[in-house]
Amino acid sequence: MNNKKTPHRDLHAVWLASFGSLVAAFPLYSYCVFFLGMDRYGVADIFALQVAVAYWVGILAACLPLPSLRSWTRFERLQAVCLPFLLASYITHLSWELVWVFYHDAISAGRESVWAYPWWAYMDGGDMRYYQPETDFLMIEILSLCNGVVGMSGLWLLFRSNFRHLPATLMVMSTAVTHTVLTWYYYGSEALTGFENVNTASFMDLWVKFVFLNGPWLVFPWCVLLWGYGLIRRYSGQN
Repeated sequence: MNNKKTPHRDLHAVWLASFGSLVAAFPLYSYCVFFLGMDRYGVADIFALQVAVAYWVGILAACLPLPSLRSWTRFERLQAVCLPFLLASYITHLSWELVWVFYHDAISAGRESVWAYPWWAYMDGGDMRYYQPETDFLMIEILSLCNGVVGMSGLWLLFRSNFRHLPATLMVMSTAVTHTVLTWYYYGSEALTGFENVNTASFMDLWVKFVFLNGPWLVFPWCVLLWGYGLIRRYSGQN
């Protein structure tokens, strides 16, 4: 596999439409709530749905029947699934979660402040554990932040080595394991309490914001482990 292969324009277009829409989403929906006076719960529902769809479509773009990808091997498609997932994960950890870890008290107190809306858009009808976090929940986010640092470092080393760096591959694979464990804990700890922080009567709150939006971190870490194993086999000459 030629890891320097540049994805074709149709794949780039899907990535741009998916992940690029997230860049515009935060200021757009903040403007709708704070300057147009739109219902914040309704806007939060639309916001969560857009983010969830953007994640799933952007990550799975290489699985679409795009004309320019017809000659791609399964491994090439797998890599083009894993890289967007990893980048989206690490960027989320090192931006949204990083700010929340250090400023969660100010964010919780800033419900009526436009700057805090990127976090309140998820808490409005979503998971209220972010509002008054217990110590164990805060630790989940701290571990996610550490996972982002390890993973981004591993990806940087992989790109520099043209995907032939064993320690970097293992670093990225280790973050996939952490993603899986933390996400199961995130889901399981809430389920065992009877979903006391999630409105189970609302389809949007339970199935879109809580399940669908966080679902990629249950599914795609397994793809990362498979991809990492494939990389190790390839550059060790065992393929």
